[in-house]
Amino acid sequence: MQGLEQYLIDIIYHFKYIGLFILLTCGLVGVPVPDEFLMTFSGFQTSLGRMDFGTTLMVATLGSFLGMNLSYWIGRRLGIPFLHKVAPYLHLNEKKIVRAEHWFQCYGDRLIVIGYFFPGFRHFTAYFSGMSKLHFGRYTVLAGIGAFLWALTFITLGRILGVHWQRITHILHHYLARSGIVLAIIVFLIYLYSVKTKQGKSFV
Repeated sequence: MQGLEQYLIDIIYHFKYIGLFILLTCGLVGVPVPDEFLMTFSGFQTSLGRMDFGTTLMVATLGSFLGMNLSYWIGRRLGIPFLHKVAPYLHLNEKKIVRAEHWFQCYGDRLIVIGYFFPGFRHFTAYFSGMSKLHFGRYTVLAGIGAFLWALTFITLGRILGVHWQRITHILHHYLARSGIVLAIIVFLIYLYSVKTKQGKSFV
């Protein structure tokens, strides 16, 4: 077990719900915290009777939900002007940014729930939801549903796996991280396709 993982486990072991809540909130804002690892460990703790399953699920859901909302508002406050500042380094221009905003408002919100399950991708959906000014009410509902399903999945997994939770979680995280990269590429390709389609129509 790596030093960071052991340190974070010790936090949850000693502080339980408060530790889990704070760590997940920070993790969803973007702090490099192994979120799935922590929830699976917490689920394992419920199988030993050290933590209550219902309370753990509620705390994990609220911590994740708060982190996603903080990320949304950070993205909204920084906004597209911030994206304009870094645009030259990302090879973006005004037209591409406007199209990206429009595309995300039309299709991106569908990825908020599923995005939770892919490390790194969930942060993209949260920040860009804020940057593109996706309706906060709709975002809140989707972020809440995603937080609950994500927490339920990994806490239940930890409870079922028992002493094998750590090995299986590392395997899952490895494949989910790869899948997240693939998903990000697919989303980007869909975006490029939609832009080219619109360009084609504009010449007709």
